[in-house]
Amino acid sequence: MSHEAAPRNSAPAAPCAGPSWRDPALRAVTGPTLRPGGFALTERAVALAGLLPGWPVLDVGAGGGASVARLRSRHGARAVGLDPDPGQLDAPVQPGLPLMRAAAGALPVRAGSQRLVLCECVLSLVPDPAAALGEFARVLTPGGVLALADLCLPPGAPRVEGTGGIETPEEPGEQAPPSCATGARTVAEVAALVRAAGLDPFAVEDHGALARELAARLAFGGAAPACPARRGYFLLLARKPGGPT
Repeated sequence: MSHEAAPRNSAPAAPCAGPSWRDPALRAVTGPTLRPGGFALTERAVALAGLLPGWPVLDVGAGGGASVARLRSRHGARAVGLDPDPGQLDAPVQPGLPLMRAAAGALPVRAGSQRLVLCECVLSLVPDPAAALGEFARVLTPGGVLALADLCLPPGAPRVEGTGGIETPEEPGEQAPPSCATGARTVAEVAALVRAAGLDPFAVEDHGALARELAARLAFGGAAPACPARRGYFLLLARKPGGPT
């Protein structure tokens, strides 16, 4: 992926943000998943994780529960969703879904209780990703799997700083970032954070084509400017040591 040079004698370009989940244009393009790849990439993640019926699954940043509903109905998982934004939770994709308001950095979940933690296009929105990954590791059972998908930067690209977070969107003076593009890191940086949390990555896949496809569809629909080729998309799976493999 190439970098675009800034025009001469001009101010630095504003950080690439892209549309937020509140943007009707994004919802029109992605449906309830609100992310590149939609359910297809979710299915890829759970296949690599070896998801079985009855597994306890935690979807962090679940929004209205689209993935929770799918994992429960299609795979027989005991899936539960968490999201810090009441605006998301107030509009579930179907009534009766087990959704709770909670931040990624402080999960109200018992240690060692989850066989799979799903985190899709969310980690780059979290103010302290290291703390969130530590929580993911804490709640996973030994041998449990973290499935992480997100936007990413190419190797060596500088990360946008000072993007805030979505953990406490109602606090005075704090605003949610427009999208997960603003807090994107390189895949190597994310993998290092995952290892520091005590998890062992065992699969990393490049799905940048999905991000480019979404950007093109948004642009075609006249949505807010989407990220250029500087942003890719990846899927990473990591296992908590111990237990069955």
